[in-house]
Amino acid sequence: MSRGTAPVRQLPGTADEIRARVPAVLEAYEFTRDNVLRRGVVDQDLKELCFRFLAGAPATSDVAGRTERERAALEWAEAIAYDSDRAGDALWSRLHLLFSESELVDLGCAIGFELGYQHWRRTIGLAPRDD
Repeated sequence: MSRGTAPVRQLPGTADEIRARVPAVLEAYEFTRDNVLRRGVVDQDLKELCFRFLAGAPATSDVAGRTERERAALEWAEAIAYDSDRAGDALWSRLHLLFSESELVDLGCAIGFELGYQHWRRTIGLAPRDD
């Protein structure tokens, strides 16, 4: 499938209806959603900015007017999603200046889960996010 082609629905239903076919999968996702994606120690707005970036929202690619913390988070999301070599010493130095270690764990795990979630949604013919 090319990027410009609408995906073919591979499994019928919403993401939650599909996960509910295996109750343990739905339970695990709900736990992750509630405790990592929607809660944690990092501000939810910052997580949502990173999640929209992963989904390809055009407004997130413009870093002008963003705080240093937002720019660093977006740069890290880009490294996690597309090129881990971008997470070099310079980025890590900035991240450690702007975030506590617990914030780095929370944000990094949230970005990783969201990335996998969006890829899964695309493969079954759903939009990357329910917006």
